[in-house]
Parts: sequence; structure tokens; C-alpha cells
Amino acid sequence: MGLDTPYIMSFSSGGLCLHESLILTRLYSELQDWKAARRRVLDENLFQARMVSSAKRTVGEVLPRLKTFSEDELSYFLAAGEQDQKHLLWLAICRRHRFIADFMEEVVHDRYVSLKDTVGAEEFNLFWTQKSVIHPEIERISDLTREKLRTVLFKMMREVGIISKDNRINTVVLSPMVQSFIRSTDANEQYWFTTLATNGRRV
Repeated sequence: MGLDTPYIMSFSSGGLCLHESLILTRLYSELQDWKAARRRVLDENLFQARMVSSAKRTVGEVLPRLKTFSEDELSYFLAAGEQDQKHLLWLAICRRHRFIADFMEEVVHDRYVSLKDTVGAEEFNLFWTQKSVIHPEIERISDLTREKLRTVLFKMMREVGIISKDNRINTVVLSPMVQSFIRSTDANEQYWFTTLATNGRRV
């Protein structure tokens, strides 16, 4: 993805949305049609949202993430344990949102391999400022929305286990199946996690 490709910054609601992602994926598996799955979710309020607008916003964020999965990844997502499901969702989120992928690669992963064991608002704000130079679409975002996006991003990283409640960077253990999906798609996706090599070195 080129530097001139605008960032997609629509990740301001919910968080990882594991429950909602599973509902949509099960429906897609049954219907083999994303539009039909979306329609069923909204018509039957399967997300149990209080307002239609809230359900539409959540579907609008979750569905494009799931579309980044291969058919094999979708099938495994439904059958996997919760931790693998979270790791797969994180892959999908980073595929969908290059801003998050870049933050993971250039900030979190870099700090992890450099033995800097925390990441917080200061690093996020510096990254935001640097990226606004080549991504004017984020420069136009208000400070309030920026803080909301940071809150949601850090919430997702905690749900996945990448950081702790006090913003310490954790080592993430990926299952062989998740690792195989990464190898078969793009080996660079490993930099969206904080993992160890077989020799115990941070990679």
C-alpha cells in the first residue's frame, strides 16, 4: 500500500468486537453472501443494539475487516479457540486499517525488539504527528476524535494481549495455525504482533 493511499480511520466504536464478528461470520457461512448477512443482523437486531444507527456503525466497521480473511481463515475463525480468534481478528484489523498496522510495526514492535517495554499516549501522539505530514486526512481529525481513536486502539491491543492494563508490552504466543496463515499471506504480518523466535529472541 503506497504512502499516498489514505488511511481508513473508521475504528471508533466497540473495540475488537469478537462477539459481533462471530455472528456475522456464522451468517456468512450459512448464506454465503455478506450483504445478506449484514441485512439479517440489522433486520433482527442480532447485535442487540439500542439504536439502529449504533448497529449500522458496528456492522460498517466489522464487516470490512472480515472480508480481508481468506475462506480458510474464515472457517478456522469459527472453529478456533478464543485466543486464536482474537489473534485472527487483530490480523484482519491491521489488514483493514493501515494506520494501526503502521503503528504496530513502527512503534509497538520497534519498542518491543528494542527492549522498551511500555507504549502510551506520548508515543501515539508523536506517531500521529509524524503521519499527518504525509496523510492529511488524519490532520483534519479533531483532537477529541484522535483521543477516542487512541482509546479504542489501546483497548483492542489489551483485548488481544499485546499490552497490559498499565501499557506494558507483552509477548504474544501465536498458535501454529495462525502462524501458518501469516506465512501463506504475508510474512511481514508477524510485525503486527510482539512474539519470540524459537531461540527466544524478540522478533
